[in-house]
Amino acid sequence: MNEKTETRNMALFCDFENVALGVRDANYSAFNIQKVLERLLLKGSIVVKKAYCDWDRYKEFKKTMQTLPTFAWSLTRWTSVIPSRMSTPS
Repeated sequence: MNEKTETRNMALFCDFENVALGVRDANYSAFNIQKVLERLLLKGSIVVKKAYCDWDRYKEFKKTMQTLPTFAWSLTRWTSVIPSRMSTPS
């Protein structure tokens, strides 16, 4: 029987500031995002990984994200994706 294997591609967009707050509020001694990524890889290929956060406030997490051996992240500050002047309806 000729069976096709389907590859699933995923994009991961992470509101990392909320992850960091959750880790702090749960009093975890450490958080390993690599375990989350390894679990997602069971579902398919992660082709884009982007983490948004105010990295100046969460520097300890930024260093960890940049030093993961097998997963390159694009780290973006929220201020670069949110317009500086938000318009409100009249």
